Amino acid sequence: MIAQAGGGLVEGYPRDTQGAQIKAAFLYDGTRGMFEKLGFTFERTKGTKNCVMSKTVAPASATLP
Repeated sequence: MIAQAGGGLVEGYPRDTQGAQIKAAFLYDGTRGMFEKLGFTFERTKGTKNCVMSKTVAPASATLP
């Protein structure tokens, strides 16, 4: 949807669990590792348990062969 809307910078705010086990109820926004697997880059910490991740999505027309 982001690519079809012209692409751009996407930010996410996942939990930075630092490898610790966390109850699923607290992971509604995902983990840092999940975002990294999807190509997001760590930008900075956000509080004590969250972080800011970003990824640039190309416009849909730029991704067509």
